[in-house]
Amino acid sequence: MAPHPEVPAVTIHKDVYPGIDLSTRLKDAAKGKVVYITGASRGVGEATAYAYAQAGARGLFLTARSADALVSVAEATRKHSVSGSVIVEPYALDITDEKAVGESVKTCLDRFGRIDIVVANAGYLEKRLRVGEQDPDEWWKTMTVNIRGTFNVVHHTINHLVATKGYVVLVSSLGAQARIPGRSGYQTSKHAMNRLAEFIQVEYGAAGVKVFSAHPGGIVTVLASSEPSLAPLLHDKVEIASHSIVRLTSGTEDYLSGRFVSCTWDLDELAMRRKEIEEDDLLKNRLDIGSLAEAL
Repeated sequence: MAPHPEVPAVTIHKDVYPGIDLSTRLKDAAKGKVVYITGASRGVGEATAYAYAQAGARGLFLTARSADALVSVAEATRKHSVSGSVIVEPYALDITDEKAVGESVKTCLDRFGRIDIVVANAGYLEKRLRVGEQDPDEWWKTMTVNIRGTFNVVHHTINHLVATKGYVVLVSSLGAQARIPGRSGYQTSKHAMNRLAEFIQVEYGAAGVKVFSAHPGGIVTVLASSEPSLAPLLHDKVEIASHSIVRLTSGTEDYLSGRFVSCTWDLDELAMRRKEIEEDDLLKNRLDIGSLAEAL
């Protein structure tokens, strides 16, 4: 029996389409919301800050390691606000520092009084080498940033998201389902991230928290550009990620909570498959036992 495919039969987009257009379908989709974003100094995180500002967010708390870059992004983010009323707070932070993450969350609450949405975007990609050739410290850095760092952010924000019945978006990767030689650290970390999203749903879904593990698309970022072999795969616009993330946290896609979703998938077509997604509990990590489910 051939393995089950791991990509649904929906249209794959590389750029903004009507379903994620911030000026029409998603106009004011984040109105009044307070959004906490990690890895916001560039790439997907930066674009996501712009998207939420355009979608009407009240407050944006932007974190990354580079203080100078954050200041520039914060200034640019304010210009994306349609009403011009968005408040943007840049905060230099290394998400692997658990205590610093906790302090940042306290600062965000002091500034805005609440947190409605968390976008855990900060990540790391190790050099492409097989397990026996890897520098163990480099390999574990990937795990530390992508898993421990993400855990730190969720750990310190989750109870505040319970209070607002808010959203968590974990920026994952299609690589979570791949087994590419030399990518054991990154792809294992993203696979674990998908499972973490499932645990957040299991533990906090009943309290109103919604969580998505989202592949942003094949986007040219500083992180992705560090690996030349990825270049042929990077043809998607960064807005495909940022606009899709706004839609995922708009309230219309709550049925996808606890699941993996690619920002390149047509969300309108996916919604047409909602019944089978829910009834068969699809888009989650599974051990595919195929015909072994049948007795001899």
